[in-house]
Amino acid sequence: MMISITVLPFYVYNQIGGDAAMSGMFGASQAAAYALLCLVSVKFVSRARNGLNWALLGVSIFAVSSLLIPAFRGAIVCGGVATVSMAAAALFWPALHAWVGAEPDLGRRAYHMSWFNISWSFGFAISPLFAGPLYDYDYRVPFLVLFATCIPILILLRSMPREKDHFGVAAPEVIQARAGHDRASEAHLYAAWCATFVGSALSGVTRTVYPKRIDDLVVSGQLRMLFEGTPASILTSGAATKYSWLAFALALTAAITFLVMGRTRGWQHNFKPLIVLQLGAAAAFWILGNTRSLLVMMGCFVVVGCFASASFFSSVFYGMADPDHKHRRAAINEGAVGAGTFAGSLVFGYLAGRCGLSVPFHYTPAFIVIAVLAQILLLRHGARKHLAQ
Repeated sequence: MMISITVLPFYVYNQIGGDAAMSGMFGASQAAAYALLCLVSVKFVSRARNGLNWALLGVSIFAVSSLLIPAFRGAIVCGGVATVSMAAAALFWPALHAWVGAEPDLGRRAYHMSWFNISWSFGFAISPLFAGPLYDYDYRVPFLVLFATCIPILILLRSMPREKDHFGVAAPEVIQARAGHDRASEAHLYAAWCATFVGSALSGVTRTVYPKRIDDLVVSGQLRMLFEGTPASILTSGAATKYSWLAFALALTAAITFLVMGRTRGWQHNFKPLIVLQLGAAAAFWILGNTRSLLVMMGCFVVVGCFASASFFSSVFYGMADPDHKHRRAAINEGAVGAGTFAGSLVFGYLAGRCGLSVPFHYTPAFIVIAVLAQILLLRHGARKHLAQ
């Protein structure tokens, strides 16, 4: 999946002839379709005898539509096909999260969720490293590789048992023992969804809009490794490859964050770390709007990746507290991811095209301060509603 996310902006710039506004619009369209189908799909995925059958359908549609993307040069048709591919992901991501979250034991659930998130984030980390160079070699090759990768995924999905057959149903004493934990999770859930929206908006911008910054700096010969006067020859070509290093840093940070959160409990029902990480991400975005240093950019991507992954893991974990609504919660969480990506890509893409690429990055801190205040209000509301019981 990250192969398409990595190379699609450069396909827009180089094969279609678009700009940051167009790549932002592509990302916004994909995210909107993903968010909408996530929310709609819960009505039939949660009622299916085996929700993994929907995951099989989603992966199949995603594979075929991704393969067709480089066949089109028109912005409308290509954007439509790319949107279909991302919308198909709404059929398998919530189903997989709900399957993993069916574990009734809290400790094992966090452990399994950690490894599940590590697995996909590690895939997100390594795929840009070869997606970028493959695109610089031939723009069609990454999409062909993506199609081929989906074949073993379909085989693996086909081999997985139904969640009820694998995990069973939680015993009444287990539910009673974790009642206090579940109430605290419910109290934090809405604030965590809001943080996930913000994190997804920021990470979405790094994938749909910021590649144009790299492309412009490479073409103009202004990209630097740090603060040297003359750029190294390696930085004067292959913009997709250079961006892939940043995408790798963000996704690898997510994998490490998931690993840590799956083995610790200090973050559970403690919102202060997410607030600190959001403020760090605000500073990182302001720096991204100014710096020409690839290493500084990489450091900023690390900060953004840490916040986006921490907020995502928290909201998924809290959403699994109610087993009767875990499919719906997983879908809403993925909807928050899609909605955040949509908002970030659309707003940043529009402002970048109209006011200059650096302008929206300079105003990001103000947006995040408002978002943090909203999360604090949601936390207080959740505490009054669930912890007062």
